[in-house]
Amino acid sequence: MQPESQEDPQSAGDIAIKLLGGFAAMRDGEEVAASAWRLRKGRELVKLLALAPRHRLHREQLMDALWPDVAPAAAANNLNQVVHAARRALGAEAIELRDELLILRARVDVEDFELAAGQARRAGSSGAARAAMSLYGGELLPENRYDDWAHDRREEIEELRSALEAETDGGEAERLSGLPPQASSFVGRSHELRELLALVARTRLLTLAGAGGAGKTRLALALAREVEPGYEHGSVFVELAPVSDGRLVAPAVAAALDVGALPGRSALEGVADFLESRTLLLVIDNCEHVLLAAAELADTLLRAAPDVTILTTSREPLRVAGEVVFRVPSMGIPDPEQPLTPEELDRYEAVRLLSERARAAMPDFAVDSENATDIARICFRLDGLPLALELAAARIGALGTAALADRLDDSFRLLRSGSRVGPTRQQTLAATLDWSHELLDDEEKLLLRRLAVFAGGFDLAAAELVCADHGLDEASVAEVLAALVEKSLVSAEDLGRRRRYHLLETVRLYAAEQLEEAGERASIAECHARWALALAAREAGSPGLDREAANLRAAHDALLARDPEEALAYCVALLPFWMRRIDLREGHRRLGEALDAAPRRSALRAAGLLAMSAIDYRSGDLACGAVHARESCEIAAELADPRAEWQARQRLGEIAVGYDDAPEALRALESARALAASEGLSASEAVSAYSLAVARWLLGDLAGAESLLRESVASLRRLPASSERILSPLNIAEMRPGDRGGQPGLRIVFEETLQPFVEISCETAISYLLANQATLARVRGELGRARELLEEADARLGQAGDERGQADVLLRRAYLELDEGSPDDARACLERALELRRRNRDRRGVGMALMALGIVETAAGRYERAEPPLSEALQLFRRAGDRWGLVSSLWRTADLAIAQGRLDDAEATLQQARAVVGATERRRWIAVTVATQGEVARLRGEQGRATALFEQAREHFLAGGAEDGAAAVDARLQSLAKQRQRPRKVAAVRTGGTATTKRRQS
Repeated sequence: MQPESQEDPQSAGDIAIKLLGGFAAMRDGEEVAASAWRLRKGRELVKLLALAPRHRLHREQLMDALWPDVAPAAAANNLNQVVHAARRALGAEAIELRDELLILRARVDVEDFELAAGQARRAGSSGAARAAMSLYGGELLPENRYDDWAHDRREEIEELRSALEAETDGGEAERLSGLPPQASSFVGRSHELRELLALVARTRLLTLAGAGGAGKTRLALALAREVEPGYEHGSVFVELAPVSDGRLVAPAVAAALDVGALPGRSALEGVADFLESRTLLLVIDNCEHVLLAAAELADTLLRAAPDVTILTTSREPLRVAGEVVFRVPSMGIPDPEQPLTPEELDRYEAVRLLSERARAAMPDFAVDSENATDIARICFRLDGLPLALELAAARIGALGTAALADRLDDSFRLLRSGSRVGPTRQQTLAATLDWSHELLDDEEKLLLRRLAVFAGGFDLAAAELVCADHGLDEASVAEVLAALVEKSLVSAEDLGRRRRYHLLETVRLYAAEQLEEAGERASIAECHARWALALAAREAGSPGLDREAANLRAAHDALLARDPEEALAYCVALLPFWMRRIDLREGHRRLGEALDAAPRRSALRAAGLLAMSAIDYRSGDLACGAVHARESCEIAAELADPRAEWQARQRLGEIAVGYDDAPEALRALESARALAASEGLSASEAVSAYSLAVARWLLGDLAGAESLLRESVASLRRLPASSERILSPLNIAEMRPGDRGGQPGLRIVFEETLQPFVEISCETAISYLLANQATLARVRGELGRARELLEEADARLGQAGDERGQADVLLRRAYLELDEGSPDDARACLERALELRRRNRDRRGVGMALMALGIVETAAGRYERAEPPLSEALQLFRRAGDRWGLVSSLWRTADLAIAQGRLDDAEATLQQARAVVGATERRRWIAVTVATQGEVARLRGEQGRATALFEQAREHFLAGGAEDGAAAVDARLQSLAKQRQRPRKVAAVRTGGTATTKRRQS
């Protein structure tokens, strides 16, 4: 068949093919009439070409698809006629014949939709998803519903459409945590809301200023609920009331946003980075006691995040450039000297609030002709302050309106003595609180003031332990607390079978003053600190401790001021809490403060330094971790404490493993093992033997690693009844040449956190070692043995109730399933692991499992399913400031982009990874990143740049003692040299992954 470009004098023009919702062809904006298609097969030919990669198919493919049962000669003749007919309909240049390939020159709506959908998934916004959905015209070729050649592509498009619809319909999923639930109805303030709606539309910093109790918070929340739908990323509420130190303002905002800064950067910088590209309403409540820090934060965010609006409440303005201040007035109140009917009183906001809150406590309450005057007096005497009105409403049932109004008169007469000037709102609230306090009996007063020691809430058991004694026995606390809840001085949060309690901040400050006046502040603060210390020692690894974060901080401050050594012991106990939550910056700061304040070279200091080395390790600062571990080792040696010295030597060896410095790791771990053997520390000796196996693995000595691992397992099996607790052992990662897609280079197949820093029993340690032994078996191709080892480990962990260990085993099973060609089973394992880790609030474990899910889906070629978990992992590690996790998730994200042929995205992602890992000075990690950049350059056909990058990577590998990595890079360089000597060919853009040389994940 010869080209037919002369058959039609017209060119193809602007050809567009529509396949979604049914076939149609457009030429220069006009639809090609049905009558123009002389042969039905001409339309089918265009459909096949439109769906084909790059719109091209071989003649033989078309003949097979259109005439499967026709002899080749007849099919070829038919094809000539059909091509001729299609060209007449579309234009001669629309279909080209080149080297037996038929090529369609046209835009296709399916491609436009898929491109927009990919961009929307990367943008991660419902707006982008809606824009992409606007290009979806309907089911792909419904008239060809039963043709096999359209089936697979139709299913792909429908799956993509469903994912986009989920993102569009469930747009709230991408939004941040939002506003606290409305505990009670919002009454009045319609005039103020109208003014504020106009103000917030034309300013980026709006401060609601006024006295305590003026209703600033409730008004701010009402305003935020009105305007929140206009912010693409929603809103976040930050409560600064529990924050006692200006240095903690930015961390409080970071916590509300779930953002963590990388090591070396402040929390404020982390928040600014996170908000830079977001459209969001940030509500910051109670700024007055940390005014300078709040002002600095607002000023920084206004400059860094152009689409963020900040709404603050404070007793005084922040005084930041661009700030608009709205003075929150009292609610409208009646004149008590003017007789008003109940209907006339109802026009006043203060009356409506008082009456609604009174009905909440006394359902049959109503404003009537008998109590109208009293109601007017109460609202007037309370100056329309919402908090005062709510407190008064709670007393109406007990006192009645007349007695309540009289008592307020007496109280305010005392307040005004000596002055003819009316009281300020703050004085009015103080008088209201004084009055409310006077209504309490002695036990209620005592408990209320003692509850002021809690920050961020408390439960009944905590109140009983901290507040009982000297005038209030433990058995009475529950009854007295219930009375305070009924009187609206304490609020209760329903947590199912349990309750959690909070004091309104104004009430807490008032109660704290009463505690100080009673001379009990120091003794109650000590009780609170000891309660927190015992809680940390008992439950540091429990997810339930998360709700006590504010109390834990307050207790540390109290301990640090009174007894620095107790504060240091407290920090050591809290290490699992910080590590599980990846609260690395806070843990580092508080441990640093305690170590500075308690310099005595004691066993406690050695433990504190070892804890600090763990935080350094996880933060990516291995050099500092080594410094702290060495000092810990020196102190332990001075004190002749062999177990503490072994722990420090072991940590130094683990840090060397983290550096991929096998010779140093062997030296340190042999030293630790020898010490354990000489001191009879059998469990410790077994752990060191296992860690030496990891070091041998690092050197590529699989046989040596296997021998040491077997020895370690055997040693621990002989100690099943040992009560000794040890740190969970290091994990082994797997590296293999090539991947399932046939791409050359070295790739990580299994990754998990290198050192979990979880304390376990010797019996449980056997399970962890068996799981790692299974990895060695899998690497050797002994898949059956690997499965047996994993099953034994899982059974042991199940009996011990160790869900964290079970999640680790599930990850290893996932890679085993992948090796056996079962990606669906691998995914099921990972989803179960995610469930366990989320339930245990193992934040880092969740990130690592998400990354593993992305690796499995990428390896299986299910690229769209790989994107969400990788994106979630990336955001988690970025927010937490976890440098190792962040770099690894960036690598995996680049792998996915390369597999999808998105080389620009892969390069941008690797540049981020290079910036993050550069600060660690870890040569192998830098080498991995640079080598992967070289792979991207190679795929682009940039051979000169690829060669330069591979040579840089080789230098980094050699500087880090990684001869295997250097050898892999040499192979890539040789391959490039051979390519330069061969004639150039068109290279495929799509690839199954990127070459890496990393062996394990810290």
